[in-house]
Amino acid sequence: MCGIIGYIGKKNAIPILLEGLKRLEYRGYDSAGIAWIRNKKMFVLKAVGKISSLEKKLQNISVFGNLALGHTRWATHGKVCEKNAHPHFDCQRKIAIVHNGIIENFAELKEKLIAKGHKFISETDSEVIAHLIEEEYKKSNLKEAVRIALSKVFGTYGLAVISLDEPEKIVAARLGSPLILGVGQDEYFIASDVTALIPYTRRVVYLDDGSIITLTRENFETVTLNNKFIQKQIESINWETGSVEKDGFPHFMLKEIFEEPQVVQRAFAGRLIVKEGVAHLGGLNMDISELRKVKRILFIACGTAFYAGLVGKYMIEEYSGIPCDVEFASELRYKNLILNPETLIFVISQSGETADTIAAMREIQRKGFKVLGISNVVGSTIARETSGGIFIHAGPEIGVASTKAFLGQITVLLILALEFGRLKILSQTLGEKIAKALVKVPRQIAEILEKNKEIKKIAQKYLFYKNFLFLGRKLNYPIALEGALKLKEVSYIHAQGYPAGEMKHGPIALIDQNFPTFAIVPQDSVYEKTISNLLEIKARGGKILAVATVGDKKIKKIADDVIFIPKTHEIIEPLLTSIPCQLFAYHVATLKGLDVDKPRNLAKSVTVE
Repeated sequence: MCGIIGYIGKKNAIPILLEGLKRLEYRGYDSAGIAWIRNKKMFVLKAVGKISSLEKKLQNISVFGNLALGHTRWATHGKVCEKNAHPHFDCQRKIAIVHNGIIENFAELKEKLIAKGHKFISETDSEVIAHLIEEEYKKSNLKEAVRIALSKVFGTYGLAVISLDEPEKIVAARLGSPLILGVGQDEYFIASDVTALIPYTRRVVYLDDGSIITLTRENFETVTLNNKFIQKQIESINWETGSVEKDGFPHFMLKEIFEEPQVVQRAFAGRLIVKEGVAHLGGLNMDISELRKVKRILFIACGTAFYAGLVGKYMIEEYSGIPCDVEFASELRYKNLILNPETLIFVISQSGETADTIAAMREIQRKGFKVLGISNVVGSTIARETSGGIFIHAGPEIGVASTKAFLGQITVLLILALEFGRLKILSQTLGEKIAKALVKVPRQIAEILEKNKEIKKIAQKYLFYKNFLFLGRKLNYPIALEGALKLKEVSYIHAQGYPAGEMKHGPIALIDQNFPTFAIVPQDSVYEKTISNLLEIKARGGKILAVATVGDKKIKKIADDVIFIPKTHEIIEPLLTSIPCQLFAYHVATLKGLDVDKPRNLAKSVTVE
């Protein structure tokens, strides 16, 4: 949530910041602003709305600088308006700050600062930091003022600061909110996400929690909040510029859906031995004897990643016999969770920066338990702080509504199920059958994507319904939950996912001709049971849109519309049934004229609780 970009070097900073803000806009798009220093003067420009609004205002500006900060906001404290947009300033407008996070004790701090004569302009918690720095700056330099000010703050922050009194310097800090240094030739960048850095450098430094970094044109220095020097290594990122471009697609969401064959391919590449029906995930940093001792698995996640965990639960329990639980990270911290040394714990997060998931991870680690990660971003907090894990290798996901990362997560969880299954109860014959079926998935997904225009025509028929019921059984119950979430996220249509067998226990009361059902009903072990549920809906006049296995003649007599998927092994089905759900949600939203890449009220990385 919220995106920060900063630059110090010899170039005009404004075009760099503007491009960076555009690439970070998926993190927040309520308002945006830029502050820069030129000839010992502080300049600022803010705009409500998307980055394009700020870009229009910049067309009238002729004074630019070589040092600047930019910010795109996702509102937490204070309504969406220009005065609440970042950057924020001290009383004398000599200090400018951009901030991502939440200051939990801001009300108390604000009251004390007002008593000292400070005047506040905005309703935000962030502005408190600027005034705290101003207060401490009377006694020291900018870095020390930032360090002491932050010692008084409770909460989370990704922070960058500039000052007229030290116009050749940026001071930045992070605690619970991501911040990355980009290293160029006689220039440095600071950003919330590597996507903003890709056009300019592949050399980065991932800042640690509780660290402060000082940038000049010549070098950088990193210290802890206790002012102890930290030696940081410069790392390389291998994402290509094109990976964060639309490449001819109208939206990132559609582009990322069409990347899913490659995503699944990358997720299982080098991890399967098809002829033996086995899998191996070396990143777990566990030998076979340790894996055999696992008696329970726990997945911790939020949102779409939680639903991926539910799919993993079904896979692991059925094919390895190991009990598996899935917990919402946002709830886990407040529970007395019962763990034992034989429990293997995973946190799942696309960005690796989800605040609730990180907090749950650290709480479990505090109790002495080992935690592994499943994430997409090398260098993320989860990737760095877990004892091992699995990268899904999906590449940058820019669309706020997760699509390809979900497929990547399911794929690696399937591989995990295969690895444990072959160590426990799964036969070589069945293991080989599953591995062979997984290898076919990229081509099968491509077959479903060829139905894109057909799915768009179906979506046109359902544009004006206000409610949807999504149904699925067994492995496809979590897909029903995820399908409903996608429709809610991008089209703003109320949708609810349910196990098909639970439909009779309440939701059937809602069914009529104005309440359609999206049914996931492939020809698997629970096919006949789901068909029975659909007949009950049909008898009550409910419209049915079904995702079914190609060649299924029975479903054509029951459903009003059918999207067919290729036949596959039951454990593989979620990788295929997900695609029609994603495309349907995408087309409903775009046909309604909505921006699927930046849905209202949502941000890509939820870095505040």
